Order: sequence, then structure tokens, then C-alpha cells
Amino acid sequence: MSRLLDYIQEHQIQKIAILCDERVWQHYPDYFQLLNGVAEVHYISLEAIEANKDIKSIVFGWNFLLEQKFDRNSLLIGWGGGTICDLGGMLAATFKRGIRLVNVPTTLLAMIDAAHGGKNGIDLQHQKNVIGTFYLPEKVIIDTNFLKTLPKKELLNGFAELIKYALIGNITLWEEMQKLIQINHKTIKNEWIDEAIQFKMKLIEKDFYDNGVRQILNFGHTVGHAIERLFAEKKRPVSHGYAVAMGICYETYLSYKQEYITLDEVEEILRFILRFYKPLSLTNSDITYLAHYCFDDKKNKNGRLNFVSLEKIGKTTFV
Repeated sequence: MSRLLDYIQEHQIQKIAILCDERVWQHYPDYFQLLNGVAEVHYISLEAIEANKDIKSIVFGWNFLLEQKFDRNSLLIGWGGGTICDLGGMLAATFKRGIRLVNVPTTLLAMIDAAHGGKNGIDLQHQKNVIGTFYLPEKVIIDTNFLKTLPKKELLNGFAELIKYALIGNITLWEEMQKLIQINHKTIKNEWIDEAIQFKMKLIEKDFYDNGVRQILNFGHTVGHAIERLFAEKKRPVSHGYAVAMGICYETYLSYKQEYITLDEVEEILRFILRFYKPLSLTNSDITYLAHYCFDDKKNKNGRLNFVSLEKIGKTTFV
């Protein structure tokens, strides 16, 4: 918190809006009490569910900031998981063409992924993040104490992204993770979180606007986003992490069919993922819809399906 206070004082910030997950606020009502008297602080709380990641939430935020007379030196703090980081980034990027943004992620998923990199977005017609901006937070404050109160389902939600990072670029991490028997806040090592962040930030430095090498971060997401969309439309939404875990399974198999990784590697990856995640149950009709939805992926060009393929564990290629 001292880093946040130093930042606020350095930039002479007078107004702060904290966009927060209402459940996090209930667990940690005094978390930002040190800001009292330092600046004028307002809270914008919402239920951080995928259904609220839409234009209505952004319009509500715009109106709030306008009514409270926020200016371009005002600060928005995104305090929550991936949904909050996406909404907060979108709100900060668009209000008065950009106000200051700091992320304080509270979930494993947000700590290693959503809070970093400046990709912000909202959903449209159940399609993930099709409306969005590139807008970096000026600071990301990681406090792993939040993981102590995170439900196992939410830990698994973020763990899928850790699996992704290991598979696309860190075989040592992959080998360390093989020893895991269960997932809890004690078995998730802080250094794994740090390594994932560092890996992502190196790619972002090379390709901020996601036109080249940064796209390897989408491994598992082409099919994963299609799974999220399918089950949202069926009124049985699944978590982003579960969808990505299943997406990794499918895209691993596609990598094998493209004659990259070996069948032994496929089996190694699937055995590990299915240790923690239940396999997906799909009808023939579901599979048809999934294939169709994959062609709406943002990486596609000229009507052709592009996806990240594994050449081997720890190395990717773009197909």
C-alpha cells in the first residue's frame, strides 16, 4: 500500500474511484482506509460476472465519473479479478480520452494475466472482448494475500493460465507443476506468478498491439472463447479458466494433427489437465457450433482460422 500512497502523492492525485468486485469489498472493507484524507475516494461496486462485462457497465461508470467531476489527473483503481480489470481498463481508457489507471488484482487469473498488458474489453452478443482498447495501467500492485480467501474454483480459474504459460514458454515451470497433487493458496508458488508476469511483459514490450509474437499468449483461447460463448448461450456459463483448460486440450490435439508435438506429449498434457479439471461433455451439435464460433476469433484473417500451435512443450508456432 505504501507504493500506492507514494504514487498518489507523486502525481498530486485529488480524486480516486475504486472500481471493485462487491464480494471483495465485503471481505476487505478496510483495505484502502489509508487513502482516507489523502484524496477524495469513491467506490463503484458491481457483481463481477461475465454478464456485467458489457456497455451498460461502462456507461454507468462514465456517468459516475462525470457526475463526480473527475479529470484526466484523477485515478481509477481496478480492484478485483479479470472482469474488473477488463472493465476498469476500458473505463479509464475512454473517459476523457484516458485517465490514470492502477490495477490491484485479487484473483490468480488477474494477477498473472488480466491486470497486465493493457488489453481491455467488453463482450458483445456473447462474443468475448470484441469491443476494447489497448491502454496500460501505470502500476499493478500484486498482493498474494488475497489468494488465501479465494475459493478453489477461482484458483483453478487462474491455474489454467499458469498451465498455458508453462506450455508456451517455460518447460521448467511445466516440470515443477507436474509434482502438484492439489491446488490451494499454499501450493501456488509466488515465483510462478512472477515468472508468468515477466514472460507476458517481455512479449508486450515487443508487440504491444498484438499483431505478432504477443499472439502466442492466446494458446488455448481460440477454442476456449468458443466454449465460453457456447455455454453462455446455453445459459450454463463456465469460467474462463475452465474454458481455457479445455481449449488447451483441443488445441494440443490440433497441434498433434498438424504434425508438431508427439502423441506422448499430448497424453502428458491431457493427463495433467484432467487431474484438476473435469472433461467437457459435448453433443455433435455443440461441436458444430464450436467450430463455427472459432471463425469469429479476433486472430483470424481473411476468413481463415489462425491458432497457436505447440511445436513441443515450451515452444509454440502460429498456424
